[in-house]
Amino acid sequence: MISHLESHKFGSIISHFNNASIVNSKGELLFSKDADPFKTTTSRLVLFQIAKKYLSPSTGDIIISNDPENGGTSLSRIYFISCLSLNLFLIWDAEFYPIDFKIPLSPFVENGKISPFMKTALIESQPNKEHYSAFFETEIGKFNTVNKFKEFIREASGEDFQKQWFMVCKNIFINHFEAKAFGQSELSYKYKTDHLLKLRTEVDEKQNQRFFKVDFSGSSLAKPGPAQISCASHVIESGLIIEFSKYYALEKYLSQPILDHVKLILPPKSIVSNAHKAGEFNFELQKMARQMMKFNLTQINAQTKKNDKKFSLYSTHLLQMTSGTETNLFFLSNSRIQFENLNSFHQKILQNTDGEYKACLVYNSDKPLTIRVSGISSDEDHAKRWLKINKAPVRHGTFNLKKGDEFILNWKI
Repeated sequence: MISHLESHKFGSIISHFNNASIVNSKGELLFSKDADPFKTTTSRLVLFQIAKKYLSPSTGDIIISNDPENGGTSLSRIYFISCLSLNLFLIWDAEFYPIDFKIPLSPFVENGKISPFMKTALIESQPNKEHYSAFFETEIGKFNTVNKFKEFIREASGEDFQKQWFMVCKNIFINHFEAKAFGQSELSYKYKTDHLLKLRTEVDEKQNQRFFKVDFSGSSLAKPGPAQISCASHVIESGLIIEFSKYYALEKYLSQPILDHVKLILPPKSIVSNAHKAGEFNFELQKMARQMMKFNLTQINAQTKKNDKKFSLYSTHLLQMTSGTETNLFFLSNSRIQFENLNSFHQKILQNTDGEYKACLVYNSDKPLTIRVSGISSDEDHAKRWLKINKAPVRHGTFNLKKGDEFILNWKI
């Protein structure tokens, strides 16, 4: 008889990955993990179903893709779909910022080796092929660590095990769900002047059926052409699923029985259901939806009147920094500042006063640096959270730094 302790075994299998899911051959979620600032839970499930339709991987094979308009999220985020057994699959994703071209669903590893065609087209043909080779070798190395869990993989592949595990997760869900209040809350927010996000959240139980409903009906339609600001529905759903699982303390048990209780309504061709060809607005729209969702859940469970608290959007940014030989990630939110390295910057100013961080970083490499900035710049907290490049405000877009340029931030957490 299995128990909730099986979550530790699943967690061990994917311990080397930031974002990963384990599913069965039907695509039913058994276990999931999302550690990156950008969440991809549902995106991985969507891409698995697409891959399953067109390709049939054998045990040990790996399929890759990054197409933002076909299950992916951005060109720089590579998705890997691997076969652990006939009834167990591992899907994970990782960022590699130098990639700026589409990779359609393609067999990458077959019979334990990288496909000669993919090696030539994807790695050997690149001017900085050593950088590409190192990235893919690292990801394959992570996958190879899974081999030491062969006994548990064999056990978890069985239908009886999966049925019992789903029952464990469902019972935990019921206990956590019923410990919170039932009710509904609605919120509208004007985004970039002429885009409306409208979110209605409902938590209820009818005829012994517990459900969690999220409805974006009434949100603005996506505008075509250069003015398009939108994202795929699975981008929004990934963020909402994570916010839901965090609120109900279900992160370690997020699986198919829990997803089956969640109903999302995302009107077609709206800003929350229309994939952007480059995924440019994925992070900020997902973050905005998560903040609105958290507010609605708090309102439903509040002891005071719902109107007592006004929704206030907080600033958050994700910066992807890329040069010819290195990449760096900068993440800023209301609770933390996260970065990978500052090797190419001279720290002219770096100080912290009561949680308010001030930094002036001078770029000191001869190689040009590209910074892609996405996120939310909230007018409510702009005085205490802002970014600049050479004293010019930065909110969204792609910027180039040369030696001597300054990256400046003021950020209160």
